[in-house]
Amino acid sequence: MQVQYLVDVLRSMDLKVVQTKEPDGGWIGAGVRTILVAPRPAKLSPLEEMLLISAARVDHVRSVLRPALQAGSWVVSDRFLDSTYAFQVYGSDIAVDLFEKIAQAVVGETLPDFTFILDIDPETALERRSARGSTGEADPAEATRDFVRIREGLLNAARKDSARYHVIDATRAATEVSEEILSIVTRAGLIGSSELQN
Repeated sequence: MQVQYLVDVLRSMDLKVVQTKEPDGGWIGAGVRTILVAPRPAKLSPLEEMLLISAARVDHVRSVLRPALQAGSWVVSDRFLDSTYAFQVYGSDIAVDLFEKIAQAVVGETLPDFTFILDIDPETALERRSARGSTGEADPAEATRDFVRIREGLLNAARKDSARYHVIDATRAATEVSEEILSIVTRAGLIGSSELQN
């Protein structure tokens, strides 16, 4: 919801915006998504998931993100590198230095200017999801994910770089969350407050 809102606002200002999502971005991503959600006799290990998602990300960066940025477009992505750290690496047996080496090879300097972490306790998030009737994208791993650990992973990443990460209290109304995101982008000088009022 917040991704779409930000994209709509930016486009209303006549800015070129590429909206994307991982691991689906790029043509390899669709195949990786199919592997991730396919029924299987045993769940994938964190290492298997990380490598699959990283393979999709290579294509995503090369064929979607970099061309868009070179063309002067904004890029708004639902999940990126930090999601892999939180979902697959943090608290697992994957060595952080291995993840960092792979990340460097995959994305290099193609990092976000902003990473918004919509922080909400897992129990409240699940209640909201149920109230919306949302079941995600039929990913069997969702039923067994440790969302407490994933939240800790995202917050841990945010503590390492306060300039790029912005932790936002997502227990508030959606409109308040949207306003804070726009305020952060505006304060950075990338868009003007006058443009938002038009």
